[in-house]
Amino acid sequence: MLTQLHISNYAIINQVNIYFDEKLNIITGETGAGKSILMGALGLILGERADLKALMNSNDKCVVEGTFTITNYNLKSYFEAHELDFDNTCIIRREISTNGKSRAFINDTPVNLSQLKELGSQLIDIVSQHQTLELNEGEFQLSIVDAIAETEDLLTAYKKQFNTYKADEKYLKELIEREQKARQDEDYFRFQLNELTEANIAVNEQEELEKKLDLLSNAEQIQQASGSAHRILEADEQSLIDQLRNLKTLLASAAKHHPKLEELINRLDSTIIELKDLAAELEIITEATQANPSELLTTETRLQLLFNLQKKHRVNNNEELIFIQEKLQHDVNVIGSLQTEIEQKEIDLIKQKKEVSKLSKSLSDKRNKAIPTIEKNINELLKQVQMLDAKIKVENEPNKPEQFNSNGIDNINLLFAANKGSQFQPINKVASGGELSRLMLCIKSIISDKVALPSIVFDEIDTGISGEAALKVSQVMKKHAGKHQVIAITHLPQIAGKADAHFYVYKSTDKTTTHTHIKKLNENERVEEIARMLHGENPSEKVIEAAKELIG
Repeated sequence: MLTQLHISNYAIINQVNIYFDEKLNIITGETGAGKSILMGALGLILGERADLKALMNSNDKCVVEGTFTITNYNLKSYFEAHELDFDNTCIIRREISTNGKSRAFINDTPVNLSQLKELGSQLIDIVSQHQTLELNEGEFQLSIVDAIAETEDLLTAYKKQFNTYKADEKYLKELIEREQKARQDEDYFRFQLNELTEANIAVNEQEELEKKLDLLSNAEQIQQASGSAHRILEADEQSLIDQLRNLKTLLASAAKHHPKLEELINRLDSTIIELKDLAAELEIITEATQANPSELLTTETRLQLLFNLQKKHRVNNNEELIFIQEKLQHDVNVIGSLQTEIEQKEIDLIKQKKEVSKLSKSLSDKRNKAIPTIEKNINELLKQVQMLDAKIKVENEPNKPEQFNSNGIDNINLLFAANKGSQFQPINKVASGGELSRLMLCIKSIISDKVALPSIVFDEIDTGISGEAALKVSQVMKKHAGKHQVIAITHLPQIAGKADAHFYVYKSTDKTTTHTHIKKLNENERVEEIARMLHGENPSEKVIEAAKELIG
């Protein structure tokens, strides 16, 4: 419920504060006084777009603030979802700065416009002549049936199941596309995998092969060098080792006369031993190293295979080739697992579709059961608003249970016949503006019996009616306001007379500026205003009495 609306520096409003009643609030005023400006300001805190033109004084910011009592609106989950402070009193503020930038706040926490609009739609329902066009929309007509049929819990369960089904259906489609693409690549994947598998690649193989190739390619040179070195050291008649032995013998006879020579002989012994060991190793190398053209070719062929595979897969070593081999193996395995997953998902979707179809049928049954009550109640209210021969008819042409959509299988059509004997037709083809307004009032009234509607603003939906019809509309509106807050902008004295709180919008001017004001009327002022609405300025005593009678 909207308890207070504060507006400053908006259009031609300098500053106003409006304190609304919890029941029927009526706003009247002469044409052009600024009632539409009030609606524009209200739209700002409901998330409508704003621009710099909204500022009355371009040197000061515009502020619109609404205070709401939200005790019975079940909005705590919204506040928790958006990390907002929850309280039974909610304050929504919208500010437009001098540079045209807009900011919005819920309980002093900054929010974006989509959040503001989401909350605003749950707090205030604005019914205007423009909104009556919604009566022709299938989504709105279905929402009427759902409200009366009290399908909220069932519809929530259905939508949850439907959304899961559609998400899994989309995922299955993606799986099939992936599997089809994988199948297209499967032969190529398998060829590459087999090629790498048959190659039987080892991580350090390339380095070892390169060393082996170097040895085999230079075997003759190695054999000649090691053999010659062996002969020089030990095999020749005048080998280096023999010469050192002779040197030792030469020194031995003199060593007993010089202690240093004994030391040198010992060192010669060590050298001879080291050279003999060196000669033995050279002999081993010489004998082990043989030119082997066959093994050389095998080594060259193996290395070339590795180089070719690395070049083909654009890598630099065997480790990267092995990684590619493992990835190809995974890709090939995935093709099989995708098919398994597809088969399982198809089974799951069949089960899910049956469940969604079952829920859609239950939903449709509940809606169909409510349709006679909807027709009966609206038709009774149509009589109460002086549409004595008008009738509505609710048709449902459901799809087959397996042909469901986000709302189920039902196709609701609200048909209207304005006169006795007239054929039922779509509302937009037969209903006038005044009839649409009264029909919307009747619909909102029966919905309010079932659900906790937000505050409702009727923005001049009484256009096109007068006399007895206006009186009947006022009675329905008054009854409607007994269930929740109603704010109505009207030109009809019959409706104004039913107000629990009556506000008057007027303009004042000075030498340079025009301002819009709004004030709550006391009893005497109400009589004067309704008399003016009945007969213009300077009403007679008879008109004043008629005004008092309307107020009752």
